[in-house]
Amino acid sequence: MAGIWRLGRPLLRTAHIGRRSISTVEVGTTYENLVVATFNQLGAALERVGGASDNGIDFYGRWALPNHSEFFVAGQCKHYERKKIGPSVIREWEGVMSRQDTDTLGVVVATSGFTTGGVHAALSSAYPIALVTMASPLLEPKNTADDEHLCRQSVIRGFVWNRAAEPFIGRLVIAKKHFDVRKVELVDPAEFAIQLFWDGQPLPVVSAPPCLAEQSPTVHAAQP
Repeated sequence: MAGIWRLGRPLLRTAHIGRRSISTVEVGTTYENLVVATFNQLGAALERVGGASDNGIDFYGRWALPNHSEFFVAGQCKHYERKKIGPSVIREWEGVMSRQDTDTLGVVVATSGFTTGGVHAALSSAYPIALVTMASPLLEPKNTADDEHLCRQSVIRGFVWNRAAEPFIGRLVIAKKHFDVRKVELVDPAEFAIQLFWDGQPLPVVSAPPCLAEQSPTVHAAQP
């Protein structure tokens, strides 16, 4: 589950959306909705799952890329301020993937990226897995975003997948999109975003429901 946990209970630290403080649990939910909205802007049709019976899945749905067969997407979000995701999380995710249909792409999304071991674990997995690093406006030290505009602040900063995922997204091309050409040599990942191309064309941006809208979607996850 997204968020920071200790002894089975979430630490109720707070973040701020505009002038409103929210708990760590709410931050995790907000981030999951943000991730869903971002993928939906790329042509997917995902819904947040969440809850005690989510079987380890935070979002689920379909993705129909141009001139390509539609496939299912099951994903998990990890909202940590500084912690990168290691191989233990990937191994747990393989357990979730073992219960999915074969036409399902597994996606793990993290705010702070992945360790070298985490990337190697995903790349060597027999299950189709993509690792996505997606910024969270809630972690910005001077964040003044309000609920309505949070969706527009999502930035994809990393996207990698393994050989098993090639039949799903093998035709994707990843390019860096720098915000300021004067800073292209900076290591700071905040200076660029990732642009996704499919068959040489940027992925279409389509209208998506507000990412912060409360939803109670049907859980499509396969039962163990």
